[in-house]
Amino acid sequence: MTRAVASSEVHYEWGVDLMFSLAVGGIVKKVVALATLSMAVVVTLEIAFGYGATTPIPTAVQWTSMIAAYIMGLFWLFGPWPTLRQAFAFVVIANIAIFAATIVADFPPEITLGKTAFFIEIGMFVGFFFERWMLAFHVLFCILATSFIAIYVVVYEGVAVLMSFVVWSPVVVSIGGFVLLLHFAVRSMRLEFE
Repeated sequence: MTRAVASSEVHYEWGVDLMFSLAVGGIVKKVVALATLSMAVVVTLEIAFGYGATTPIPTAVQWTSMIAAYIMGLFWLFGPWPTLRQAFAFVVIANIAIFAATIVADFPPEITLGKTAFFIEIGMFVGFFFERWMLAFHVLFCILATSFIAIYVVVYEGVAVLMSFVVWSPVVVSIGGFVLLLHFAVRSMRLEFE
């Protein structure tokens, strides 16, 4: 495990150094911040327009997810570039917040499943900056969370299996595909430079 962490540190630092050597580190921070803040804005709009959770515990979950997204977005906007541990914590918290806010919202079920596309945004960051085990954790968590939501809307919300599958499959393919394509492109670029 120590070698895996050391390898992750080296890969992450290489990615960060590359961003700043190309003078796009600030732009990348703003893109991540805006993606994160967009998640918070979506939850804010859900609550404002009557699609928020309707019972106390889900309401608390939805508000907590929204506040976490605003805090993380502002950190990316105004804070320093995060360390590897901070960046991984951001990804884990963002993934949990996306899942939690999605599952408790009082949206039509088809939209509920479609909101899992936010995992793809986080995955692009993961694919570029993280090494294998962190990448595997993200992909596995997101596929399981999206699959759980797909099954949930079929079993408890009455969505047709085909409709659920039609929304679920491109999201899952994108969650894994974009992340892995970006990860392997970055690995090959890194090998080319070293």
